[in-house]
Amino acid sequence: DSLEETEESIDAFVSSQLSTNTHSLASGLSTTSLNSTMSVYSETGDYGNVKVSGEILLHISYCYKTGGLYIFIKNCRNLAIGDEKKQRTDAYVKSYLLPDKSRNNKRKTKIRTGTNPEFNETLKYTISHTQLETRTLQLSVWHYDRFGRNSFLGEVEIPFDSWNFENPTDEWFVLQPKVEFAPDIGLQYKGELTVVLRYIPPEENLMLPPEQLQGNKTFKKGKKKESPVISGGILEVFIKEAKNLTAVKSGGTSDSFVKGYLLPDDSKATKHKTLVIKKSVNPQWNHTFMFSGIHPQDIKNVCLELTIWDKEAFSSNIFLGGVRLNSGSGVSHGKNVDWMDSQGEEQRLWQRMANNPGTPFEGVLMLRSSMGKCRL
Repeated sequence: DSLEETEESIDAFVSSQLSTNTHSLASGLSTTSLNSTMSVYSETGDYGNVKVSGEILLHISYCYKTGGLYIFIKNCRNLAIGDEKKQRTDAYVKSYLLPDKSRNNKRKTKIRTGTNPEFNETLKYTISHTQLETRTLQLSVWHYDRFGRNSFLGEVEIPFDSWNFENPTDEWFVLQPKVEFAPDIGLQYKGELTVVLRYIPPEENLMLPPEQLQGNKTFKKGKKKESPVISGGILEVFIKEAKNLTAVKSGGTSDSFVKGYLLPDDSKATKHKTLVIKKSVNPQWNHTFMFSGIHPQDIKNVCLELTIWDKEAFSSNIFLGGVRLNSGSGVSHGKNVDWMDSQGEEQRLWQRMANNPGTPFEGVLMLRSSMGKCRL
């Protein structure tokens, strides 16, 4: 138990170091201290001293009503020997819903002895189905060493983007070796943004009451001046909330707001911003952006870019993460562009909206750690 407690403490310490050293890493001042921290962290487990073998029997189910994900871990068979000298294996199973490898996202079973251990334990998460589709279940099996370092016995990764929860059954999964240990995966996880998209086509746009059209900003393809007359359709973007944002202020909070553009038009005239929600890493904005002048043929050529920022009073605002929603074609109006690079849930949400004019669609999107081009 003492080693497990040490692992928990180091988890928390690493998270705080990654957070506090973000700015100084740019100048290289804290690289040594961060590497030292990672070295200590990696010492909590050995990844290469045991040849991986065996399988794990799982029963995975989901309750749509409560949002409960239940991972019933029945047993393992033919595990490797964890301690060669004692010819002993004391196994336990650890889980994460990737890409979140935070301490709060970790679940573990009790320790069972033998190479064919019976666990019969359920690891539970509460998560919406929309959000679950963006996650991958990582289950790793470990040998627990009371006086040394735990040994990695194998893992499985199960993407939930197309998983069928309608008919859950028992299923064996072959344990795989770890290809590459990446202790800095936490640097990539920036939190999640929940939005609701709706495209209102021109014919339905005429039915909206005038007060709903106030404050709309007209999308501009070129350098035309903003038109006071509402023409074309409307892209309605409801910015609902974010979760698990990076804390950049003392006290573990941020003062965050969302900024939105509809590319290729990135002029100030069409920029949207929410209000600033102070002292929260789980802000709720409930704010609507409305872009007018969007014709049906524009949908495949435009990109909705949403970025989250921490508001700073006396210095530049700090980037906390962002998303891009578009067709993912890499092309806009016949030209190759970097920003038409949506994949996964970003692309699926945009496509659902495009295929169903007038109908709102909600999505939970993983925040990008940078707004550089994704690999297509």
